[in-house]
Amino acid sequence: MTKPRKIELNLGNPKNGWLPIELKSTDFELKFNASNIPKNPTDKLCESLILAMNGIETEICWNLEPECYFFELKQSGKNINLNISNSSGITKNRNPIYEMTGDIESVILPMYRSLKKFSTQEFDNADWKKIDQIKLNKLTELVASRKNENTNYR
Repeated sequence: MTKPRKIELNLGNPKNGWLPIELKSTDFELKFNASNIPKNPTDKLCESLILAMNGIETEICWNLEPECYFFELKQSGKNINLNISNSSGITKNRNPIYEMTGDIESVILPMYRSLKKFSTQEFDNADWKKIDQIKLNKLTELVASRKNENTNYR
């Protein structure tokens, strides 16, 4: 039996409005520095995870000024599809670069954990804005309730 793919997302230490990001899975690795302009992508990631856990298709745009990476999350039954594409600008054509399908544990939870870890980091507000605590609490509640639901199945 093949081991299900699982992603790992590392959000580094922000500096001057730039955040080092690393996304890895067994067969893919992506490293880039994202800008907090025009929207804070860590807040957007938190919102997107909430939407994805509620079955709503969503995407995060990581702006590299002028290039962009897009992480699309789409529910398909009990699975979550993660599609990563890039483009030379926000409104330009996108080039697909990676696609994976997994469950909440292999796609959503690693991103959630990286946000939680990121929210405990100390950094200057001039470098990066903290994640909206209300949104993060909502996401934490969703994750906890999902974990409780899943324990009933085992």
